[in-house]
Amino acid sequence: MRIAVLGYYGFGNLGDEAVLWAMRTHLAERLPNAKLCVLSGDPEGTQAMHGVDAVHRGDLRAVAKAFRSADLVCSGGGSLFQDVTSWRSPVVYAALHELSRLARHTLVYAQGVGPLRRPLSRWLTRRAMDAAERITLRDGDSAALLRRLGIRRPIEVTCDPVFGLQAPSRGPEPRTLLIGVSVRSWPGVWLGPLARGLQEAQRQTGARVKVVCLHPRADLEVSRQLVERLEPADLVVPGGPAEALEAMDDVTLLVGMRLHALILAAVCGRPFVALAYDPKVTVLARTLGAPVLPPDEGLTGEAVSRAVVSVWRDPEAAPRTAAQAARMRPLARRPAEVAAELLGV
Repeated sequence: MRIAVLGYYGFGNLGDEAVLWAMRTHLAERLPNAKLCVLSGDPEGTQAMHGVDAVHRGDLRAVAKAFRSADLVCSGGGSLFQDVTSWRSPVVYAALHELSRLARHTLVYAQGVGPLRRPLSRWLTRRAMDAAERITLRDGDSAALLRRLGIRRPIEVTCDPVFGLQAPSRGPEPRTLLIGVSVRSWPGVWLGPLARGLQEAQRQTGARVKVVCLHPRADLEVSRQLVERLEPADLVVPGGPAEALEAMDDVTLLVGMRLHALILAAVCGRPFVALAYDPKVTVLARTLGAPVLPPDEGLTGEAVSRAVVSVWRDPEAAPRTAAQAARMRPLARRPAEVAAELLGV
């Protein structure tokens, strides 16, 4: 049994690699005899990190061969059909969905959809979803968007696969008092207010700050700039998704922009303050009952410090986050169950 997986893999983003790690784990639980082949921007790196076969996603001949021999194509997870970071994204993934028709079955695997600002993006997304037999999405907002686009395929709302990962077994509390921070490159003047707010939070809590960079190609420079403004502070660049999970398990709370930094923290039972550069971050924070701040001109140091200190001093924040994340775990595994259903297992 062969399963091909398409998504944003092999580009150095540990959030997406955590998604693939979770998908691989959940599919192996339900389909232990399945052999995965992942479309990747770095096939050798993907093979080394995940222990799966991989082909370069730009090699359309190899992709077509992988799809033609696949019993199932899993499209996702992650935010593939959105045109905020690039208008090319819906074009690329719509083309891959067209090729997925070569396989026996296609499953949209816990994707987040949108925003889709351009008419072409909406048309491509609608056509791509029509190529799938089953659609599972990670949130209700994505489902509502597809329904507005006129998608008639059955849509099932699950959650991000990363919620199904197992936290490291280190006990209920971090060993040291740490405010974790995960930022991404983003336009605007938010970095200064964020640094000032974190400095004030440090003063009030006595905690150190650890900046965790999950996508070095895109975020290392802004992470370094933040560390320079926060001295003393530590910079951690995990080597893989397992190390990223361990880094989040070490913090007392997280201030984060990257969606999967926040999810990894929640999996470890660490509360967070979200910097919502994208609607998907707002949806996650709303789902878990976490405070949300905008990383734009309206961000102030006072708002940052107030939110961080409020979460820090809330004795129920950590157990509440852990309980909410635990409730998501069965949903995180649901797309793998759908995959097994499609394959008659």
